[in-house]
Amino acid sequence: MSTTSKLLVAAIDFGTTYSGYAFSFKHEYDNDPLKVSSNNWTAGSRSLVSLKTPTCVLFNKDKVFDSFGYEAEDKYSELAEEEEHEDWYFFKRFKMSLFNKEEQLTKAVKIKSIDGKEMVALDVFSAAIKFLRGHLLHTLENRATGVRETDIQWVLTVPAIWDDPAKQFMREAAVRAGISGDQLLIALEPEAASLYCKHLPVERLQSEGGVQGFGAFSKGSKYLVLDCGGGTVDITVHEVQPDLNLKELYKASGGAWGGTQVDEAYKQMLIKIVGAPIITEFSRTHTADYVDMYREFETKKRAITGDTKGKVTIKIPISLVETFEEDTGEDIKETIENTKFSGKITWVGDKCRITAEVIKSLFEVAGDQIVDHVKDLLKKPEISGTNNIIMVGGFSESPILQHMIKQSFPDMRVIIPPEAGLAVLKGAVLFGHKPATISSRIAKYTYGVATTVNFNPCIHPPEKKKKYGNLIKCIDIFSKHVEKGQTLKFGEAQSDNTYTPVEDDQTSMCFQIYTCTDLNPGYVTDPGCKKLGEMEVKMPDTSGGRNRSVTCEMIFGGTELEVKATIQKTGQVTQAKFNFLD
Repeated sequence: MSTTSKLLVAAIDFGTTYSGYAFSFKHEYDNDPLKVSSNNWTAGSRSLVSLKTPTCVLFNKDKVFDSFGYEAEDKYSELAEEEEHEDWYFFKRFKMSLFNKEEQLTKAVKIKSIDGKEMVALDVFSAAIKFLRGHLLHTLENRATGVRETDIQWVLTVPAIWDDPAKQFMREAAVRAGISGDQLLIALEPEAASLYCKHLPVERLQSEGGVQGFGAFSKGSKYLVLDCGGGTVDITVHEVQPDLNLKELYKASGGAWGGTQVDEAYKQMLIKIVGAPIITEFSRTHTADYVDMYREFETKKRAITGDTKGKVTIKIPISLVETFEEDTGEDIKETIENTKFSGKITWVGDKCRITAEVIKSLFEVAGDQIVDHVKDLLKKPEISGTNNIIMVGGFSESPILQHMIKQSFPDMRVIIPPEAGLAVLKGAVLFGHKPATISSRIAKYTYGVATTVNFNPCIHPPEKKKKYGNLIKCIDIFSKHVEKGQTLKFGEAQSDNTYTPVEDDQTSMCFQIYTCTDLNPGYVTDPGCKKLGEMEVKMPDTSGGRNRSVTCEMIFGGTELEVKATIQKTGQVTQAKFNFLD
């Protein structure tokens, strides 16, 4: 599919801290790809207008969806003020729960609300997506008449560093939210941002020192996309091809070093002063103040630059000081004097004055990890000659982070597009119109299936020996389909293997899919191997007995794995699908 045949493309950017949507009609894209419409969100209790809304979702005591975004935040604060919030379920910044899961991701996995109550994660994610879908459809009704849902190509964004089960989880949540699976594309966040920047006119791509960024997108040029969001930092490296499509030069990488790390550092600073039990009690007994405290910090952290000097004043609810002094019998001023912040922080009433040095230090954990990772990447031979860094994502709008990147890479051209926080969202719309613009990607892992071969005592270990009737087989063989680091072309089958059933009346075949961090694993039990999920191939016609060969073509070059299965005897394409979620 080179371009979509749909009337319009609608994209949902489901972020860790903020979410939003955007859309454009096909005729708009054809005339001007950058003509993308997005929504303005208004915070109910304030006159604040933003292009995204907080990723917060509120359910009532019966686990029925109530509200999303600013509305959910405000309602939960009001419930807390009336002390009626304890039976409600309020989820905030929950997207990272998919990335941080140590155990296998399943449809039944649960996540915790901010006060520790649990709900099924799929219910929370799908309710949030359903709200954004409904809001978008309502906006469309006011813009155009006669648009049917079948006219829409939907796009949902995910971090490039997420694995296949997490992508499938988001697809499942979107389908449960009412989006038809065959009208949904998954877009990788830094790739989407890359497409957006590629379309920007020269005058809107000013880099450091006033140098224009046009050269970053000319044929043959290479650039690193640094997508710094709230939860994750996603990095891809692209080369512009002669046909102006984009080729990925090195596998997507990154980590959990987003803007929420700065918030966590701020929280840890407060804990060092008042103690963790006080913060926990404060969040429980003064929930509205607790929410407001972080809103205040969110505003302040965007205003701090690398040149900020002196002291920065941050409002902290008086109820936190009162809780501390009542519970401990200590004076907040004296307590600070006995910490490492003596002389650096003064706290009077609801005003906390903090030296610029301390405030800047809150950015160090996230910033240093990003800088170190980019330095390591730039040493890779595959991306030599890359001299442009494109900073996108909400956290990239932070002047301090921009300062750190520019200082750390003086020989690189650092380009920050206007509205860097919307680059992913608007780029996702462009991706929906023309997914093949990313012409090839790099395999992050070695992929294969678990198979058996005839047992050979000279080469196979005895513990892998297993008897099947009269046959003696070696189990757990890693049958490789794609090698880590391999270039995967969009829409092209990278491997085709032929399989036959082991039973005469078998109506389907099921294969265990594995990934490995090594290039050539021998067995699926080798170090670095991990079970990804299963592939099922339907074989309803049993008339051929065991003599029914099926060729399975695996397509790895898109944003999601695909499989096509063909019955060799008839040439009929049969149903085949991956399942990465138990």
